[in-house]
Amino acid sequence: MVSCWNLYLYFMKKILVLILVFVISTNLNAQKTVWGYLIDSATNEPIESASITNLKKRNTVITNNKGLFKIEVNKNDILSIIAVGYHFDTVLYNGLIAASDTLHLYLVALKHNLNNVTVQNSGFSQYSIDSLERDRDFKEAMISPPLKTVELANSGAGFGISLNRLSKKEKNKRNAVQFFKESEKEAYIDYRFSAAIVNKYSGLKNDDLQSFIQQYRPTYEWLRKHPKEEDVKYYINEKLKERKKNKPTS
Repeated sequence: MVSCWNLYLYFMKKILVLILVFVISTNLNAQKTVWGYLIDSATNEPIESASITNLKKRNTVITNNKGLFKIEVNKNDILSIIAVGYHFDTVLYNGLIAASDTLHLYLVALKHNLNNVTVQNSGFSQYSIDSLERDRDFKEAMISPPLKTVELANSGAGFGISLNRLSKKEKNKRNAVQFFKESEKEAYIDYRFSAAIVNKYSGLKNDDLQSFIQQYRPTYEWLRKHPKEEDVKYYINEKLKERKKNKPTS
């Protein structure tokens, strides 16, 4: 009887160990931190202070002056890529892109060829002009033929899933529209809380600047309620005080 009980305990321990190993392995494979570069598709220059958002986890990271970023991602997560002066795009973290050690993402610059809109008109902000062009392209994409999955860069590099491809199936149209709306919000934050503005009122540079922008990135709702640059100036000053207070002393 004792030997049977010991045998039972032995097998139970084995099963528990196997379950533990499986759970740990699953968690390790499910989520990881990846590094990547965001690049101008035409010039191959790095794109600085762009936002990369994991739409599932709702976490956003900012590229540095070399276009470098790192972000936590699971397989099949969708990354939204936004930069002032560029078309936005989405990337499905799967297949070839998930197999790569380092992501190389490309954005296409906006050309501002807008009918009935004078770009020099002082009534239009840079964000408004960019937004108008993105909105026009999105509406055209909803009815245009689907593009290939690999299409982000003029050079043929990059692995994106464009919104026009998502919109081909009726069940995905709502998702495509939601991606567009969320991306426009991120673009608005990037415009109002840009590296140039934060540098102007904080004096921060390089990694300190990037870290500050990422850590204290305001919400879209707050910025809409505070439309003046002076509001952003006071916000930055308050966050600088908070940063100094929370900074560990050596």
